[in-house]
Amino acid sequence: MAMEIERKFRLPEGMQELGEGVLLGEGVSLGERREMSLRATYFDTPDLTLARAGVTLRRRTGGSDAGWHLKLPAGGDARREVGLPLEEGRSELQVPQALRDRVVDVVGQAPLAPIAQLDTERAETNLTNADGTVLALLCEDAVTVRRSGQTQQWRELEVELADGNPADLETISTALAEAGAQPQPQVSKLVQALGDLLAERDDSPLTAAEVVGAYIAAQVGVVQAREQAVRQDAPDAVHKMRVATRRLRSTLRTFKALMDSERTETLLDQIKWLADMLGGPRDAEVLKARLTGALADVPQAAVVGPVSERLAHELDTRHAQAHASLVQALDSPQYVALMDDLVRLVSEPAFTEEAAQPATRALRRPLRKAGRKVTRLWEQAELAEGEEQAELAHETRKKAKACRYAWEAVAPAYAQGKRAAAAWEEVTESLGTAQDTAVARERLLELAELAQQAGEPTFTYGVLYALELAHQDDAHSEADQAVWSAAKISKL
Repeated sequence: MAMEIERKFRLPEGMQELGEGVLLGEGVSLGERREMSLRATYFDTPDLTLARAGVTLRRRTGGSDAGWHLKLPAGGDARREVGLPLEEGRSELQVPQALRDRVVDVVGQAPLAPIAQLDTERAETNLTNADGTVLALLCEDAVTVRRSGQTQQWRELEVELADGNPADLETISTALAEAGAQPQPQVSKLVQALGDLLAERDDSPLTAAEVVGAYIAAQVGVVQAREQAVRQDAPDAVHKMRVATRRLRSTLRTFKALMDSERTETLLDQIKWLADMLGGPRDAEVLKARLTGALADVPQAAVVGPVSERLAHELDTRHAQAHASLVQALDSPQYVALMDDLVRLVSEPAFTEEAAQPATRALRRPLRKAGRKVTRLWEQAELAEGEEQAELAHETRKKAKACRYAWEAVAPAYAQGKRAAAAWEEVTESLGTAQDTAVARERLLELAELAQQAGEPTFTYGVLYALELAHQDDAHSEADQAVWSAAKISKL
């Protein structure tokens, strides 16, 4: 980790550059002047958490130090700098995991996305003493910043200490000030560019874009933050990333009227692909926990044959195969393209002009629509029987999940938001039990067939099957009360 110590100056209007006659202190000479073009893309969370903490994260091309740079405050004029080289073929929009790990205590699971692009025309000069030692590096920069469709320009000087000492830096800085350069606070170019964006938000009502956009960004952040743990098959990592993909997809669909469909429709299929890949290992985890738990409740006399061993072997094998396929998917160009698109969704939101309205006005209609879908399906399920009822209950559960995620998203704008989300979660939990029993029964039939082929008793699999049927009946009774309670709480 390198330590960077520098001073900054602005060149006043009319002062184009430092001329050769400018003296920078006794015994300090201007070396050869080198000119270069630099482009830096700065990354941060949507609410600029890094910038507020005095941290700078960028990807730079051009010049002698092209690469990823993370700069951390170290007190006074100093900053600690961590650098990584650019890797050929690697996405320009994905922050390296090693750098994200360095700031995880600051950003948590928030997404990191481009927030500004800085183009710099730089003239770089070594400042040397009589014996040729490079005391400091003088950079004369013409800066152009592009962010949120706006452009800013200014000119500044940076003097960065090289092989000199703090006294040399002080001498050079004093000489520059005497020559007309204006000392500036020790803040990064990015902070200068962000300006009023770093100010506290005013008290005006939240817009729909702000509310839904923050929820979308949070889910993208979870996907980014969990990737390494998913690759390692860390506990709960696959589950957390899968839930984030479901929330993303559901939110894009529920609030599609407020978004640019040309961008979001393509994303829906991409996100579904990732959710399906995550579903393989996750479903195996859930099924193993469910069936082994159920087996523990079966009287010992009813456990005939190596049931526990077969459950563990078959489901562990299924999980291992699914996880290997998932890691392969995470290494694919399809995944890289999806993550790039999700980063763009954060840095360049896909909202229409309608989303600029106050949230409570613009979000009311899609919330009502989402709720009506659930109650209509449930009414149909209550009138149906057998497999038709099971299918309708499953569809009701999916729509209830959409309601839950929608109310989670809008909670900052509606007083009943958290209560409504919790109520719809109860619906999904009760109907989820019914769906879990259906999946469990299907797998139990497969396991019984494998046991039979191996010459093992199949009696216990039948006992477990009957228990799952009983759980399904209980789940439907709980769901009816939960649906109507959630509909009442979320009424607008």
